[in-house]
Amino acid sequence: MASEIIGITGFFITMIVLVVTYFKTRHTERMALINSGRTARIFDANDGESNSALKLGLFLLSIGLGLLVGLTVDNILDTEPAGVFVCILIFGGVSLILYHSYVSGKDKEKIREIDEIV
Repeated sequence: MASEIIGITGFFITMIVLVVTYFKTRHTERMALINSGRTARIFDANDGESNSALKLGLFLLSIGLGLLVGLTVDNILDTEPAGVFVCILIFGGVSLILYHSYVSGKDKEKIREIDEIV
């Protein structure tokens, strides 16, 4: 009983220390940039348009499709249930690859438009 309490307490203390260290380090880096005369804009990751909703939607849709296909194959072939998880992982990976190719194509189009303007 005592070991579980010590483990849980240790976990939460570790998480708190990591969060505090992260924010303290980030603050120190930003102050160093400001003192050297530079801006802290390099920390702003999402300046442009964000496609996180598209990525999450594709991923969740493919997880559902993978679950459906895996359960269907499991019922038809009467195989091991591990095939369901394999289908989920395969469909999830395919959706992330499709998302990456879509975003890469959009980036190439933006570069072409900029080159045409210049």
